[in-house]
Order: sequence, then C-alpha cells, then structure tokens
Amino acid sequence: GDFCQLPPVPNKRDGKTVLARFAFEAETWETCVGPPVVLKKVFRQKDQGFVNMLNEMRFGEMSESTINIFRGLNRNVNYEDNVQPTELFPHREQVDGANRTRLSQLPGESQTYVAFDTTGTDLNGNKVNDVQRDRLLDRLVVPKILTLKVSIAYS
Repeated sequence: GDFCQLPPVPNKRDGKTVLARFAFEAETWETCVGPPVVLKKVFRQKDQGFVNMLNEMRFGEMSESTINIFRGLNRNVNYEDNVQPTELFPHREQVDGANRTRLSQLPGESQTYVAFDTTGTDLNGNKVNDVQRDRLLDRLVVPKILTLKVSIAYS
C-alpha cells in the first residue's frame, strides 16, 4: 500500500487514546517484509503536471501554484437525481457530526434506541466480567445510543 495516503487511525484502550504507528515502524518490519519498494512510474495519469501536483499533495509540500490550481477547481455541483456523493471522514466524530446534520434535515419524528449490554460468556464458555465487556464494547463501531427517522423519498 501507499503509506502516503492515510495515516493509521489511533485506537482507544481503557478510555485512553493509543497512538497508532505505521506498519513500517514496527521493529520486525525489516525481518518480515524487507526493504521498502518505491514505485516511481504513474500509470493512471498521463498529465505529468497533474502527477507532480498529486505528489506534492501526497508529501504535504504543496507549492502556492498547486494550491491555487486545486482551489480553482472548487465549484458547486448540482446532482439532478438528488443522490449525494459519499463523504469520507478520517474520524468517527466527524462521521457522527455529518450523520446528525443529515438526520436533522429529514422530515419526521426521531426515534432513539439505547443499547442494553449485559455480560455473558466467551467462546470457551468463560464468564466475561464487566471490565472485559466494557473493553470489548469500546472497540465497537456501533453507538450505544442510536437515533433514526422513518423517511420515504419519492422520485
């Protein structure tokens, strides 16, 4: 993969943020993977000027000229089918904020559901205690409280 694309996402352990590291920062990287391979030829883009701009962005060293060209591409787009493009966010908090905004724009009443989590047993039949349960639940992507609306779009 391209380590310039997205940095690793930090994790939480016992309620504290654990800094994430790139795979190549592991002590065993050289032993397991070997030296890095740097690919230099771009196949998907033919415009070398555009390739140079993308490389500036990848390495976080954009020239004023490149910044101005990218800013010049900013425009309002009207989607005739009313289907909005997918948005990508690096953090769950940003995803949650975007979802709350979209939900508030939908007509209808909100219905909120609250998870009720209890302890049980693991795959070996051992009882899971509250601390283990909370640690497992902290790693889930699903929220403890979920608010939904019934909205029917007609086209």
